Amino acid sequence: MRRWLPLKRLQKVDVKTCIVIVLCLIAIIQFIACFGVFDYEYIPRDEIERKLYLHASPNVRKSSKADCRYENVYQKVFPDDWEIKKSVNDFVPQGIANGSYTPTDCLPLISVALLVTYRKRQNQLDIFVPFIHNFLRKQNIHYKLYVIEQQDDKLFNKGLLYNIGVQYAMADKFPCLIMHDVDLLPLNSANLYSCLHQPRHMSASIDKFRFNLPYKTLTGGVLSIRTDQYTKINGFSNKFLGWGGEDDEFALRITKHGLNILRFPPDISRYTMLVHKQEKKNVARHQMLVNPNPEKDGLNAMPFHITTQHTHRLFALIKVQT
Repeated sequence: MRRWLPLKRLQKVDVKTCIVIVLCLIAIIQFIACFGVFDYEYIPRDEIERKLYLHASPNVRKSSKADCRYENVYQKVFPDDWEIKKSVNDFVPQGIANGSYTPTDCLPLISVALLVTYRKRQNQLDIFVPFIHNFLRKQNIHYKLYVIEQQDDKLFNKGLLYNIGVQYAMADKFPCLIMHDVDLLPLNSANLYSCLHQPRHMSASIDKFRFNLPYKTLTGGVLSIRTDQYTKINGFSNKFLGWGGEDDEFALRITKHGLNILRFPPDISRYTMLVHKQEKKNVARHQMLVNPNPEKDGLNAMPFHITTQHTHRLFALIKVQT
């Protein structure tokens, strides 16, 4: 009997080892699954050109210059290396006035209003502003940066802030809007900041989510949409207070009106997320998605608020009291 004892022990060890391995595999699969979609549907590079919405603001001065070309942007295989400036002071603002930039070497065919909602994240804003200007000036687009700041201490109302910012962008006659979180920085210079004929979710691959898409209907982070489409779906809901929910409800508005959410390839859509303290969660966000009322809640029915505009060289600051 004694001579079989080591073998029995070995068999017990093998069984235990197998159980541990199986449990580890299950844990790994669940861990990976929680980070979403590995391979989502996207527009191939060779089809991007015909999807572009090439409309410049009437405020862009016409000239005899040749039209700007954009295939050299989105066709890049090897992205540029982007240096993250530590502050606005460590930055050369050449060509920027009142938050706006227009290329001088060619006539832009793309005009974009970049809308950033914000509160108490000065360190992130100091990184984002110079970074995004450096990024966008290389793309030969006409753009203006709007920072919409909620100044009170009430629950953060991201949807309302976007709706307010869009009103200013519409007054400046921008045909294309980009909703942009202040904590996201694009990593691939081929990520052309423009609208398509359909809304585009631009930040589909974020490092926080291991560069995977958490779920296919996600529109949060960075999204481009034509101004006429934004008004058609009545903008964002004004009722989501705190963190979460407003982006998912916005996606419902998009699909309800027969629009599709498009994306560029994953390697183009890469972003890094700056570390930050999250706003207080909206505990009712899931329940609010059950019975949305987009016809009476949005751009056409904003609650009382007070706004003041302050123009800086690098951005137009819109201060909001809700």
